[in-house]
Amino acid sequence: MKTNNIKRTNRGIFILFLCVGLLSITSCEKDFGDINDNYEAKLYDATVPGLFNDLIAKTVKTGAHHRIPVSWLYQWSQLAGMYAASGYRLDDFTTAPWEGYYRSLANVQDIENLIAENPLAANMTNISQMTKVIMAYRTLTTTLMYGDMPYSEAGKGFFGPEGFRPVYDSQQSIMESAIDDLTSAVNNLSTSTSQVSLGSFDTLFGNDIDMWITFANSLRLRYAMAMREKNASFADPIITDALSKPLLAADEYISLDPASISGLSLDRAGMYRGNSYMRMGSTMWNAMSSSDDVDGSGIYDLRCKIFFEANASDEWVPYPQVSDLTTPIVTGNPNVAARVTGDWTAGRSNFSSFNVYFTEDTTIPQFLITGTQISFIKAELYNRGIAGVTANPTMAETFYNEGITESVKFWYKHANGSAIWTVNKPAAEPTTLELDAMLTDPNVAYSATPATALSQIYKQSWISLLHQPFEAWTLQRRTNNATPNVSLPETSLVTNFNRVTYPPSERETNRVNWQTASRNGSDAETDPIWIQP
Repeated sequence: MKTNNIKRTNRGIFILFLCVGLLSITSCEKDFGDINDNYEAKLYDATVPGLFNDLIAKTVKTGAHHRIPVSWLYQWSQLAGMYAASGYRLDDFTTAPWEGYYRSLANVQDIENLIAENPLAANMTNISQMTKVIMAYRTLTTTLMYGDMPYSEAGKGFFGPEGFRPVYDSQQSIMESAIDDLTSAVNNLSTSTSQVSLGSFDTLFGNDIDMWITFANSLRLRYAMAMREKNASFADPIITDALSKPLLAADEYISLDPASISGLSLDRAGMYRGNSYMRMGSTMWNAMSSSDDVDGSGIYDLRCKIFFEANASDEWVPYPQVSDLTTPIVTGNPNVAARVTGDWTAGRSNFSSFNVYFTEDTTIPQFLITGTQISFIKAELYNRGIAGVTANPTMAETFYNEGITESVKFWYKHANGSAIWTVNKPAAEPTTLELDAMLTDPNVAYSATPATALSQIYKQSWISLLHQPFEAWTLQRRTNNATPNVSLPETSLVTNFNRVTYPPSERETNRVNWQTASRNGSDAETDPIWIQP
């Protein structure tokens, strides 16, 4: 497969934030108003390269994308444990991802119109297909947050009043349409020299068409699996076809990577302090350690000491996923910058916490999709024998082991290369003996019993998604809570968190359609979305 000058195992995006001169575009304006407002007075001349570049730039997650996990998702998916309720309201964080999506959708319509008007339209198929891939990614991630949403009529408020109050489409129809767009890209992207190139404005792959195909194909496999339990007749042919075409290898990933993007800093640190009340939870601890020995002698998962750290007494004490009156009051403030720049021992908690280097590191890539996800999906397919794949325990085990291995290797390499990481810095990669010990540990070694092995696949995929909490949430929902968990009582700080509620503006400006989509106005986060069995 063709590669460009960015190493594929460190795939990044060089983003140009252009809001000047010829490339002035609507999405560079700070004053957007409501997504259903008339923007006619705010529109500026736009170009296809500028608009396309903006689509890439807008894939950077907003603060809301980080606040939602630390305030709700980590507890519900049990990637971590919460010891106090967040001081925030969910309504405060539902608007930014929603509005960002619809601004980009309007820009896509501008791109399509500009291409249609161009004399070289027949030679701009690649640009059209690349645009479809980016928006399919944005569409699928957004509908998996909210559920049903405006789609077929959305983003048209820019062009007239008929688009001010778009109807909500079903999640099923949205996902099928977006996956169809990905299929179109896989089948129609061309390496022909007659195709117009965006040159440096293709800030994702530098016009590497093979990588665009791999990206689109990997996405459609991931999302076909996300919906398979609800519509196998649609998903299975997609899965079968995707397996026959280029997919990310286990050691590859596509991301927004500060190592490759000049000036990009992915600062998540503030989300782990203030109104964030998280510690290492007992569910994750039990997925990484064979015992509760506080000296850590039972830890078998090599990522444990990268993701988390021991308490102030250098003991491994997870916070119980279900606390009670006997649970000690949490002390310390472990996730602060002063521990990195000054005294590392200051502020440590009486419970094991997120590793301060993990939370303070602004260079960890924002993954769009990883090869380890593809490996675990392949392992699941060969374990279950579905979607035209014949059950094959040997193949399932191979993909399972490679998913674990490459996840571990990534985090070792990143932590070792991180400039801020000093205390307990891991080696550049685990030794063969360390990896073998983990893969053969009774808690990890692939089971000969298919049902047990499937649980292992979900468990290891879930662990590998700690830095991708929305993907872990999708895995939890599509598998009907088959990821590691303990039963959470109704008194839990977060219960039945199945979706993000709609922004308050929707019930004000698009009320009739909002009521229809939100169960006559209930609009609750406990409402299941379509993909849930």
